[in-house]
Amino acid sequence: MQDQLDQELERIDKLPKLGLLWVEYSAYALGVNIAPRKRSSQYCRLTRIVVLVVNLSIIYSLVAFIMENYTISFETYVEAVLLTFQLSVGVVKMFHFQSKVESCSKLVFSTETGQVLKSLGLFDLDLPKKKELLRSVSLILLDNWLIIDRQVMFFFKIVCMPVLYYCVRPYFQYIYDCYIVKDTCEMTLTYPAIVPYVQLGKFEFPSYVIRFFLLQSGPLWCFFAVFGFNSLFVVLTRYESGLIKVLRFLVQNSTSDILVPQHLRDKYLQCCVRLFARISNHHNQIENLFKYIILVQCSVSSILICMLLYKISTVLEVGWVWMGMIMVYFVTIALEISLYNVSAQKVETQSELLFYDWYNCSWYNESKEFKFMIKMMLLFSRRTLVLSVGGFTSLSHKFLVQVFRLSANFFLLLRNMNNK
Repeated sequence: MQDQLDQELERIDKLPKLGLLWVEYSAYALGVNIAPRKRSSQYCRLTRIVVLVVNLSIIYSLVAFIMENYTISFETYVEAVLLTFQLSVGVVKMFHFQSKVESCSKLVFSTETGQVLKSLGLFDLDLPKKKELLRSVSLILLDNWLIIDRQVMFFFKIVCMPVLYYCVRPYFQYIYDCYIVKDTCEMTLTYPAIVPYVQLGKFEFPSYVIRFFLLQSGPLWCFFAVFGFNSLFVVLTRYESGLIKVLRFLVQNSTSDILVPQHLRDKYLQCCVRLFARISNHHNQIENLFKYIILVQCSVSSILICMLLYKISTVLEVGWVWMGMIMVYFVTIALEISLYNVSAQKVETQSELLFYDWYNCSWYNESKEFKFMIKMMLLFSRRTLVLSVGGFTSLSHKFLVQVFRLSANFFLLLRNMNNK
C-alpha cells in the first residue's frame, strides 16, 4: 500500500504554485529550462544565443556612451554604469545556471514533488493517530507554499516597477515634448546609450526603430535575470526551512503517548533521522548551486547601492522629478540582496531550533537505541545549516547590515572624490 504521505505529496504537487511558475518562465525566457518535465528544451540553445547577442550589443552601446562622456562628469553616465552592471550580471547568471542546469532541475523537481519526504516509511508504522499527524504535516507544507508564493509575487511586483518605467519613459517623453512643451517631436532612446550603425546614403543600418527596440528589450532581460534566479533561491531555501519545520514537529512529538506508542518510538525516530539526512543532502545541493553566484551578486549589489545613493544625492540637487524612479530602483536592488540573506537566515534559525527540539524531547525515559540516536543527532545538529558567500562568510541578517554599511562607505568615498 502506498504511503499516505506520498499520496498527500502528489496532491500538493498538482496544486497551482504561481511563484514557482513565474520563476520557471523567467529562466526559460533566458534559455535555461529548470523544469524539463513540464516543457521541452528544444529551442533553449537558440534562445541563449539570441539573448547573449542582444545583451552584449546593449552592453557595448552602454560602454560606448560611458567612454564618450567619461570626461564630463560621473552624473552624466552613472545610469549607464548601473545598467551595464545589471546586464552583465544577468549574462553571468545565465551561463552559471546553464552550466548547472541538471542539478538545478533536480532541485526544482525535488522541491515541487516533495522527494525529500517521499518513501520515508513514517506512515507505514502502525500509529494510532495517522490522520491527525498527516494533517499537521500537510498543513505545514501548504502554509509554507503560500508564504513562498507571497514572497515571490511581492518581489515580482517590485521588479516590474523599474522595468515598466524604462519601457514607457520614451513614449511619455515624446508626448511631453510634442504636445505639452511643443519643442520637438522626436522619439528618444529608452536610456543613455550609443548604438553603432552604418550610414548608407539616406538609410541607416540598423535603422533607428531597430536600435530603439533593441534598447527597449534591455530592461526585460534584466527582469528575467533578477527575478528568475533570485526568486529561485527564495523558493528552494523557503522550502528547505519548511522541511526543517516538519522535522521539528515530528521530533517534538516523538515521545508523545497520544501520537507514538512506546514500542514504535525507535522506528519513528529512525524515520526522523532519515529525514534529517535527506534535508542535509538537499541543503548541500543548494549550497553548491548558489555558493559562488551569491558572491558575485553581493559584490555587484554593493556597487549598485553605492551608485544609487550617489544618484539620489545628485537628483536632490536637480529636482524631484526622477526621485520616484531612483527610489524604486534602489528598493529593488536592496530587496534583491535582502532576499538572499533573509531566506538564508530563516534556514539557519530553523536549524538552530531543531537542535533544541532534539534535546527537549523526553529522551531520558526511552530505550538505549533511542538515546543513542538522540546523542548522534545532537552532535550533527550542533553545526547549523548555513549558506555561504563563496566560502568567505555566511548569509545572515548580520551580513546584510555589513553590505549596506560597505555601500554607504563607498558612497561617501565616491562623493568626496567627485567634489575634489
